[in-house]
Amino acid sequence: MNWTEWAVDLAVLGVPPLSCGWAWWLWARRGQQGALPRWRQVTTVIDLVAFTASIALGALALWYWHDFSRTPMQPEATRVMTLAGFALAVFGIPFSVMARSWNRVALVVCSLGLLVFYVAMFAAA
Repeated sequence: MNWTEWAVDLAVLGVPPLSCGWAWWLWARRGQQGALPRWRQVTTVIDLVAFTASIALGALALWYWHDFSRTPMQPEATRVMTLAGFALAVFGIPFSVMARSWNRVALVVCSLGLLVFYVAMFAAA
């Protein structure tokens, strides 16, 4: 594997979990939760949960395809998990722009990374 393949793998597979973890860390360490409007707190939590579930579904889909598929075609379970993860990623996009400050940046980066990952999964099918 050359360095460009390694960089693409790191970007496609590493950016969503790292940026989601960063967003969770920013949300957990915020000491002034009461200073934020309630709707921003709720939309941020909805987005964090949606992106975390989308990352988990994408990881499961990739793992299932890699370990249990004997053909180059995607198994039905991989297709279903990919569609569900993509739906959660798209669902979270409007909520990511409603977050505040650095949390917004982390969530937008996570949503873009997830969309790139799912487009790659759809293209590989």
